[in-house]
Amino acid sequence: MNLHTARNEIRDCRDDRPRRQLLWGLALVIFGTLFLLDRLNYFDLTLYLGPQAKWWHFLPLLLALGGLIRLLSANSVRQVAKGLVRIVVGLWLFACLELWAGLTFENSWPVLLVAAGAQMLVRGWYGRGSKSGEEVTP
Repeated sequence: MNLHTARNEIRDCRDDRPRRQLLWGLALVIFGTLFLLDRLNYFDLTLYLGPQAKWWHFLPLLLALGGLIRLLSANSVRQVAKGLVRIVVGLWLFACLELWAGLTFENSWPVLLVAAGAQMLVRGWYGRGSKSGEEVTP
């Protein structure tokens, strides 16, 4: 990595930090409010999550949310690829914990290989622009 590329990486991280903080702040306020209303008996989350719901099963969704936030605040192809991989991994973990469509860690681990390969393909397809902070046009 040369000095120019390193400077662009640092600039990109600084440029999207306020957007990420706003999105994370909004997400935490929404989830915090829902859980607080549930704890104060104004709202019953078990009606929507089921009586057997375990709160820690939802932790992988935070990873997916982080990927979505990275995707929405992306300034480069590299950030888009990272966001998509985080979304896939978070949803895969959640699906395995909830046994969606019979998915378990044992039978669905190749999803991780597909996600890593897709990230490499996206970064390879766009070449050096994915590392230098090239702007993404929607």
